[in-house]
Amino acid sequence: MKIAIAGASGTGKSTLARFIAERYTLPICPVGSRSVAHAMGFENPYDVDKIPGKRLEFQMELFKQKRSWEDSAVKFVTDRSHFDNLAYCAMHDCSDKLPAWALDAYVDAVKAYDRIFYLPLRSYQNLGDDPHRVDNPTYHLMFDMLIYGMLLHYVPEKTTILSSFKDRQAKVVQILGVP
Repeated sequence: MKIAIAGASGTGKSTLARFIAERYTLPICPVGSRSVAHAMGFENPYDVDKIPGKRLEFQMELFKQKRSWEDSAVKFVTDRSHFDNLAYCAMHDCSDKLPAWALDAYVDAVKAYDRIFYLPLRSYQNLGDDPHRVDNPTYHLMFDMLIYGMLLHYVPEKTTILSSFKDRQAKVVQILGVP
């Protein structure tokens, strides 16, 4: 099983990923925007935008590291799909600078998932007190629209929309089966 959780910040991706990891004995992908930002010397992923041109380098490094880890794993759960990361690239004005091969590579990476659980913004969002999250509702709505469009365009057969926050875990077990 290779499972991705997709959705805007604060929609419960990490919580659901931990539930799935524990329930199905799956490793959680350790590569994410924060780990890559730290490795590049930044406190958080948004700090890369303080240096012109750094966002593209950051997004490409994130893709490379995440894809490498996922390709080496037989099974896993990750709390961000490659489309999430591509949406951030679009949101931060570097999509027009992506190399010609990049879109196909992102699509291929997402097609490698067995199942994608999409957590729509309208069902739940709690940004908490994390100072490294954008607190602009329009930003998150735009991100959510990008993710939704990519998933339904490229991998509708692998995407499950978990609209009910209350029933997410039960729906996941219903879809994945009892371990």
